[in-house]
Amino acid sequence: MAEGLEFYKMSGAGNDFILGDNRQGSWSAYPLGSLAKGLCLQHLSVGADGMILIEHSKKAHLKLRIFNADGSPSPMCGNGARCAARYALLKVIAGRQMTMEAGPDVLGAEILQGDLVRIDMPGRAERPFKADVILNGRSLPVFVTHTGVPHAVVFIKDRRALDALPVNSLGATLRRAPEFGSAGTNVDFVALSPAPPFSIRTFERGVEGETLACGTGATAAAWVLRHLGRAGDEIRLLTRSGKELVVQVLDRPSPAPQFTLTGEARLVFRATLSLEAIQEAMRCG
Repeated sequence: MAEGLEFYKMSGAGNDFILGDNRQGSWSAYPLGSLAKGLCLQHLSVGADGMILIEHSKKAHLKLRIFNADGSPSPMCGNGARCAARYALLKVIAGRQMTMEAGPDVLGAEILQGDLVRIDMPGRAERPFKADVILNGRSLPVFVTHTGVPHAVVFIKDRRALDALPVNSLGATLRRAPEFGSAGTNVDFVALSPAPPFSIRTFERGVEGETLACGTGATAAAWVLRHLGRAGDEIRLLTRSGKELVVQVLDRPSPAPQFTLTGEARLVFRATLSLEAIQEAMRCG
């Protein structure tokens, strides 16, 4: 196995990713789930919330293969897709406007000024629905929706209460609540005041912890806020990183994408994985 896998480390509003070009199959020389898990480990390797590879697509400019930090595949990642779009521009794989195959969907993407990227987000046209989850013997109202991956949105009264919330422990419990089935869900906690922008914290499945931002989570929260009449068609959300994400709700016939997501997709550094780094990642993964 040859040494020298080039990658870019990128951050989408605080969600960080390892990006690689797999159009020639060089990354596929390794078991990708194990490689992703090992490389995403903090301190022992590159460290990231996920790994995304660019591959050839028969129905779009490029195809995304997305892996969570635990090595599991994911059909969609909003911040990751925005990072992938800018990566494709920087690597001259695509122009400023492109289409990307992500899971079952083909999404449009546009590179705006600087590091801003806007992408189409998948989403079901059905309205979010309210569910009651039993937590410590008490009923907790949550709003369930799907924006490429499943999300449960929980409202908190204000930012101060949100800041004090034990997101990792509470999110871990809700993420595997029996009401969400065996696959579980991502969990978003949203402060209702003061707003806008609405403050949001997300516990991501696959990462199994809180991330500094979540694109599909911001989209889910925006959709629920609009559904409840607490926001209009353009919703600003303040992520844990302090960066804003902007969700636009579109009036399109299903099954076209129902939302766009805009935010930063910043290049952190370019590097090449050494053979020993790959071997250590495989051992740890």
